[in-house]
Amino acid sequence: MATMFPCPSCGGQLKFSPERMQMLCSSCGQYTDPRAYKGNDIENEAGINTTIYTCPNCAGEIQVIDNDGMEFCPYCGTQTTMQEHFSKSGVPKYILPFNLTKKEAREKYLEEVKHIHFVPDGLNIDDNIDKLVGLYTPYYLYDYSSDGDVSFVGKKTSTSGDYEVTKETQFNVRVDVDDMKVPFDASQTFDDNVSGSINPFPLNELEKFNPNFLAGFFVENSTVDKEIYVEDALEEAKNSLCNKVKAKADGYDLTSREDERIHNDVASKLQYKGCEGAYLPVYFMTTRNYDRVSYSVINGASGAVYSDMPIDKRKMYAAAIGASFAIFAVLFVLSLTFSFTYRIKNLCGFAALVSSFIAYYGAKIADGVYRRDNHLDDKGYFGSKDVVTSNNIKPIKKKAKKKINKKSTKAALSGAGAVVLFLILKGGYAFIIAGILYVIENGRAVSNVLNVILMLAMYISSFVFIIKGFNAVKKGQKTVLLLGTFGWIAAILIRIINLPNDIIYYIALAIVFAIIVFTIDCTVREYNRLATRPSPQFLKKGGKLENAKG
Repeated sequence: MATMFPCPSCGGQLKFSPERMQMLCSSCGQYTDPRAYKGNDIENEAGINTTIYTCPNCAGEIQVIDNDGMEFCPYCGTQTTMQEHFSKSGVPKYILPFNLTKKEAREKYLEEVKHIHFVPDGLNIDDNIDKLVGLYTPYYLYDYSSDGDVSFVGKKTSTSGDYEVTKETQFNVRVDVDDMKVPFDASQTFDDNVSGSINPFPLNELEKFNPNFLAGFFVENSTVDKEIYVEDALEEAKNSLCNKVKAKADGYDLTSREDERIHNDVASKLQYKGCEGAYLPVYFMTTRNYDRVSYSVINGASGAVYSDMPIDKRKMYAAAIGASFAIFAVLFVLSLTFSFTYRIKNLCGFAALVSSFIAYYGAKIADGVYRRDNHLDDKGYFGSKDVVTSNNIKPIKKKAKKKINKKSTKAALSGAGAVVLFLILKGGYAFIIAGILYVIENGRAVSNVLNVILMLAMYISSFVFIIKGFNAVKKGQKTVLLLGTFGWIAAILIRIINLPNDIIYYIALAIVFAIIVFTIDCTVREYNRLATRPSPQFLKKGGKLENAKG
C-alpha cells in the first residue's frame, strides 16, 4: 500500500519526528518541513481520509492515517485483531504537535514509578512500556476574552513594639485578555480527572491543523458533545483570571468580602467567544490487571505524568514485617534501658484508635472506588449534556482535583500490622503514644490525670473516626468499614470487661490485632480497585470537533 506521506527524495514513508519537529523519512533519513510539505491529497473540505480500527472487546475506536495496524487495544489493553474500516473524518481547527519523543515519554514514566513503593512486577518492564501509544486526543477549546480593571483592597498586619499595625492598600489590576483558551477533552475514553492531571498544555504553541503532524501517530475520535463542558469552562476561566488578579496583592491579605468582590468583578468582564476543536498530544498506556485496567498517561508536550498504580501486596508485607521487627527491637531496648512497664488495658485504647482510623480510611477509598466505577466525576464518559443531567453528574472542580496522592498512599499502606500502618499514616504518632504510655505507667513524667485524659482522647477520637467513616462510605462497599468497626467495638469491650488475668487480655487483644491485620489486607485490596478501572465499554459515539465553531 502506497504511503500517504511519500518522501520527496526517495518515495519512502515520512513520519513526524518530535525531536527535530520535522518529518523524517524512514528510508533515506531526509528531514522535511511539515509546514511546507505537500504530499498526497488526504485532506479536503469534506475532511480527512482515515482508517478506523475498532476494538471488538470494548468498542473503542482509533484513527490511523498512515501507520501500522493495531495489534492491541490502547483503551482496554486486550491483545486482539482490531476491526478495520475506512472513513472520511472531519478535522479540528488546531493541532499541537508532539515535542516529546516516545523515548523521552518512557523516561518520564520510569522516573515517576521509581519513586512509588511496591510497584507490581511487570509495570516497569520493557514489554509493558513498549505499549506506549502516541495519540492525538480530541479537545474542545473554550475561548474567552476580558477587558477592564479590577479593584480591591488588601491588608497587611505587622507589630511595632506593643502595637499591631494594619496597612490597607488599594489595588487596581488591568485584566486585558484577548484569547484565553480553556481545554477540555472531547473523549469518552479519557477520564476528566486524568486529563486534568496532565494539564496544562502549552496552548500558545498551537498550529493551524496540518495533517502532516499526524504522520506516524494515532488519532482518537471525538465522542463528546461540546455543550457538556460549557459551565465548567466558564468557571475555570473565572478562577484562572481571579488567581492572576489576586497574585498582584503581593503579600497582602484579602478578606472574604474582597475575594467575592474580585470574583464578581472578573465574572462581569468575562466574554465567551466560542468553542473550537483541537488535537493535543498524549502518550497513552493501558495495563490489564485481571478484569480491570490501569492507565498511564504522559503529556506529549510538557511531559507531565499521570499513572494508576496498584500495590503489590507481597512486597508490602515483606517491608511491613521488616519494619515490625525493627520497631519491636527499638521498644525492647527502650524497655530494658528505662525499665518501664505498662498496663495491658491501655493497649485497648490504642487498638480502638487504629481500628477506627482504618475503618474511616477504608470507607474513603470505597467511596472513591464507587465514584470512579460509576464515572460520577467524569462528565465526558456520558457523551452529552442531557445524559450528564439525567445521571446527576456534578460540575468538575479542576482546582481541587480530589484524588488520592499515589506516593503518600502507597507509603501509608506499607504496614501489615496495626502499629506499622499507624506509624506511617500518622507520622510516628503510634510510637509517641506508646512511649507516653510507658512513661505514664512508670510514674516518671505525668500524673494519672493525664493518663485518663489521654485515654479519653483516644476513645473519643476513635468514635469520631467511626462516625466519619459511615458518613464517607455512602454507596461504596462497606467491608473495610464494618471490619474496622468490629475491631473498634471488640477493643472497647475488652477494656470495659474485667478479664481474670493479663494472659487472657493478651489473647483477646491478639485477636483484635489479627482482625486489624485482616482489615488492612482488605484496605489494600480496595485501594487496588481504586488504582485501577473497570474494563471500558464505549457504546455512544457522538460529538465532532469539526462542529465546534461557536
